[in-house]
Amino acid sequence: MSDGYIVESVNPVENNFSADSRDKDGMRVVMFDARRALTVYLFTAHIIQIEAVKDSKTDEERGIITLSSGLRYVTKRAALAICAGMPKLA
Repeated sequence: MSDGYIVESVNPVENNFSADSRDKDGMRVVMFDARRALTVYLFTAHIIQIEAVKDSKTDEERGIITLSSGLRYVTKRAALAICAGMPKLA
């Protein structure tokens, strides 16, 4: 799995969630902007966390990927969809 990677459409996370907002169920609310999206190749060996979040505009599920470098990205796909594809990379 060390040489596996995933291709994601992402937005960089530009803050540290100090002004954290959550919905009534306690899920973090973020925004994915397709106009600012980047397509990145993320090596699975560098992913340390995938968090399930909800898009504030569309109410769709998204994911936040945290890398070992400290970079964080809001993904277009839901966290569960990202995680479901990772075992196939082994």
